[in-house]
Amino acid sequence: MKRRDFIKGVSAAACAMTLLPAAGSLVTGCNRLDTPEKPILEGWDFDEMVDRSGTWSIKYGRASEGQIPMWIADMDFRTAPAVSAALKERLDKDVLGYTSTPEAFYQSIIGWEKEMHQWQVEKEWVAYCPGVITSINQAYLTFTEPGDSIVVMPPVYNLFRLYAERLGRKVIDNPLLFDGEHYQMDFNGLEKILSSTDTKILVLCNPHNPVGIVWDHDSLERIASLCRQKGVLVISDEIHADLTLPGQQHLPFCSVSEDAAAVGMVFASPSKSFNLAGLSPTAYCVIPNKALREPYLKHLEDLKLDEAPIPSLVATIAAYTQGAPWLRSLREYLQGNIQEVLDFFSTNDMGIKAIAPQASFLVWLDCRALGLSQEQLMRFFTDEVGLVLSNGAAYGQGGEGFVRMNIGCPRKMVKEALGRIAMVLKKPER
Repeated sequence: MKRRDFIKGVSAAACAMTLLPAAGSLVTGCNRLDTPEKPILEGWDFDEMVDRSGTWSIKYGRASEGQIPMWIADMDFRTAPAVSAALKERLDKDVLGYTSTPEAFYQSIIGWEKEMHQWQVEKEWVAYCPGVITSINQAYLTFTEPGDSIVVMPPVYNLFRLYAERLGRKVIDNPLLFDGEHYQMDFNGLEKILSSTDTKILVLCNPHNPVGIVWDHDSLERIASLCRQKGVLVISDEIHADLTLPGQQHLPFCSVSEDAAAVGMVFASPSKSFNLAGLSPTAYCVIPNKALREPYLKHLEDLKLDEAPIPSLVATIAAYTQGAPWLRSLREYLQGNIQEVLDFFSTNDMGIKAIAPQASFLVWLDCRALGLSQEQLMRFFTDEVGLVLSNGAAYGQGGEGFVRMNIGCPRKMVKEALGRIAMVLKKPER
């Protein structure tokens, strides 16, 4: 689908609202991030319909003419002006030779983790790594052998399972518990699995994708205690950590207890929060335990995966030292989009329930009351409604009857999508 064609055809009745950066800090105590040495370029507009044609967009490449793509987890907003400006400034030097990792890279991460997540990180714990999923795969290879067991908690990000199985590992499900409104971890189920199998790794999605949970301290601490008792490594994917919604606070897994620091590896990135998914090698790991850190970093070095490309370094430093005000405004805007979705489905009884997320720009829709098979459900959204959404079944056990909707886009697109759903479901013949 051509982006400019959608921009022309989107509902003119949808409201538009410009959000400018507000004063103050992103969270209490964030003044350092909000007052960088270099001035921040202000004046962003999340209502702008950015033309993504000609950008080789995967997201829009899957959509046919007239369909709205709301599936893969990138946003339709321009990245933070401070990040764009830093990349342009670096390219203007016209020299792109071999580059070392500067001290500013480490300090930007240390400062960001402290100010955003109240986690005091030591420099020796931090290292560049080549993308969160790529780096998790390398942890599989470092700490397990073919046939070893890896536990996941579905419905959960499907690539955890996909690559573990491709690498010959056995994936064991410990499904989340769902009461129709909220999800929680199944600790009884997990203890049984860890007691009856030779599990090597538990993969934690923190915050959780696709159901949007910001895991609380008690849940994380219990995971850490149980896994340390059983000698299980915990890999914590924290790529959505910076996108906790107003009123929520992310807790890095390794920060919650001594047990967590002993068994955990945190993988994070500015790529989701600052819309840098196309710079996929932009990530880092934080590993407090030297006994885990040294073999893992040696593995990356042996495969020559420890060298950061220039754009990744520049983007990370700029995002984490100058991007806080932009991110604050983004999170407020995303909350508005999410509220639009929640209000729509709560006031229109059409057989779809939206599960309120606590983080990110992904909304988990419970469509089981429609009475459709998963294949019928996906055809309903693509063919009848004209929306390209993520298939809930792809996220494993507990995903049947669900879809994931990406609302990281101008509000008029969200309104247009909801209007299309209402138009189809309220037809008399349905």
